[in-house]
Amino acid sequence: MRDPAAPIAAIIVNWNGASDTLAVLEELGSVEGLALRTIVVENGSTDDSLERLEASDLAFELIKTGDNLGFAGGNLVGIRHAAADPEVEWFLLINNDVVVDPGFLTPLIEACRDPEVGAAGPKIYYHEPARLLWAAGGRLRVRETVTEEFGKGNLDQGQWDQARDVTYLTTCCLLVPRDALERVGLLDPLFFIGVEDADWCRRALDSGYRLRYVPESRIWHKVAVSTGGSYTPFKTFHTGRSNTLYARRHLNLGGLVRFLSANLAALVAAFIRELPRGNTAAVVAKAKGVWSGLSDRLSQPPGFEESNPKSKVTDS
Repeated sequence: MRDPAAPIAAIIVNWNGASDTLAVLEELGSVEGLALRTIVVENGSTDDSLERLEASDLAFELIKTGDNLGFAGGNLVGIRHAAADPEVEWFLLINNDVVVDPGFLTPLIEACRDPEVGAAGPKIYYHEPARLLWAAGGRLRVRETVTEEFGKGNLDQGQWDQARDVTYLTTCCLLVPRDALERVGLLDPLFFIGVEDADWCRRALDSGYRLRYVPESRIWHKVAVSTGGSYTPFKTFHTGRSNTLYARRHLNLGGLVRFLSANLAALVAAFIRELPRGNTAAVVAKAKGVWSGLSDRLSQPPGFEESNPKSKVTDS
């Protein structure tokens, strides 16, 4: 039986984003309901993030990885640190670049009281304009990318106000009960950035769990802050690589062929689109990412019981 009053660990990964991290820490300190045990994973930032986090008088645990382990790898460290406390029964994975409604957490916990629900996620808006939807749940698919966010780019007029089961929830904000992590396993650092959430959702569905979109819970997302924009060589390389790794792990041969065909068509269209913009390097980077995803070694996803690599933990 899941206990709604059990301790909750909130895990935030910081990479060169101390201003956003400190802002969301303040907001989480005012969340209605249960107090959060907040853990910040300082993921090898190259700016002054570590110094600013260490100088903060906000209450949180600070883990220093020493290197950039990627989004999934940083979350992996934070989850395992929190899981060492057997009393922690809820894990809130949340981006540092979000603004939260004070009442966002309780509806997620209520949804996850159903033992068949493996995770719950909120209605997510763009930060600006504040009523424009970024994700109202989503679905897994076989296209050039393997996810689709419902309602993306639409003005919220109540059309996504019904709670429902979905096949995809983003780790921008995801509440996961302990037993689900124990059965499904953790985010896989094979996906350095992006698609780690799709991979986890697919594994959760395959484990027999439902995924629940909860519109009563609301947050606002400052999109693409950590990657420097939506169509840069860094972003497109990892988009291509991570989507391809997902396709290799979860699709049959026919699905993989459809995925690669869709990517080939998308790359040609993107090259034509980006040529007058002088941004063909981003297209080439995506092609390299797809190749990397085809050639990189696939490993087993990390289990819940494994230990953390060496990292330093301090209280701020």
